[in-house]
Amino acid sequence: MNRLRWAAFPAAVFLFTRAAILAFTSWSLRMDPRLHFDGPKLLEVPSLGGLCRWDCLYYTHIALEGYREPFWTNFFPLFPLLGKGLSLLTGLSVPVALVLLANLAGLGALLAVYRLFLEAEGEEAARAGLALFAAFPFAFFQAAGYPESLMVLTSALAVLLALRGRHVAAGGVLGLGVLARHLTLVAGLSLLAAQLRERGLHPRRFLLHPAFLGLLLPLGCASLYMLYLGLSRGEPFAWWTHRKEGWGELAWFGLGDLLRGKALPLEVSLYVLFSLVPGAGAVLLVREPRWRVLAAFAAGLMLTIWTVGLAGLGRYSASCWPAFLPLGVWLSRRPSLLMPCVCAGALLQGLFLYLFAHWYNIN
Repeated sequence: MNRLRWAAFPAAVFLFTRAAILAFTSWSLRMDPRLHFDGPKLLEVPSLGGLCRWDCLYYTHIALEGYREPFWTNFFPLFPLLGKGLSLLTGLSVPVALVLLANLAGLGALLAVYRLFLEAEGEEAARAGLALFAAFPFAFFQAAGYPESLMVLTSALAVLLALRGRHVAAGGVLGLGVLARHLTLVAGLSLLAAQLRERGLHPRRFLLHPAFLGLLLPLGCASLYMLYLGLSRGEPFAWWTHRKEGWGELAWFGLGDLLRGKALPLEVSLYVLFSLVPGAGAVLLVREPRWRVLAAFAAGLMLTIWTVGLAGLGRYSASCWPAFLPLGVWLSRRPSLLMPCVCAGALLQGLFLYLFAHWYNIN
């Protein structure tokens, strides 16, 4: 039993944050049931309905109808597949199953991230880092009907396994994550960094080692989806070919477009502002040699989403879990600042959760 004592803190964080999210969502929609967007109400229960907006609708349609529309292929298959399976197993509706699945994965994600932080920097830093991660303004996407929590769970677990030398298992876990959210593939940089740190940069020894298979498995899993699209639609890269349909050019804007003077909606400008927090964490990771394995994922992810992912920068930057370790280390040494930072993040998260639940364009 003592071996599981470490799990008490992340479990408590999960219970507290989910209770707060459900209570706030229910209260806000009962106090003001008006919605900014007149979309289909798949869930009448406010506490759950407010967590199934925007992409959750697409995942529901995919689970029930398959990839009927070409641009739906941009949503990778594992999340709707698991949601449908959970629905059949429990008798719950697909939207409820998707929200439940996201939260189950969210619990696993907090456990995996905390365990990794704990082994890296000890209890105080791990607690501070996890608190900051859970309070980040867009962390509520880990509780919504989105695959973000699966991305965090699989990437954190894969990196943890890689740091323990279990490279093939790490690649298999990361491959599952890629099938849920394609950006999870960026965590392969951390798997690569872990193997380079272990075996060095000797091409023959590196490439012929059995652990190298762990770097190929995520690509192999991604190719399974391409194979499915090729067999079912005749377009193995349909997810890329049809990537702008339904969303337009904005969905693939990057900081380069912003610097060239293209106008961005207010919410996207706020995403850019708040992304500076994990961005700063990624820089701190790069500067410290003992964190370089984590830095590979954090820096790679932030550079990727700053380049092509501004429209989803809020939830994507909230998935950059390694960036919160150095921030936690820094604030654990300054306890008078930690709680104000956590509270400020939580208040801002409440604001964006309110907008998301009332169907404003927060995505």
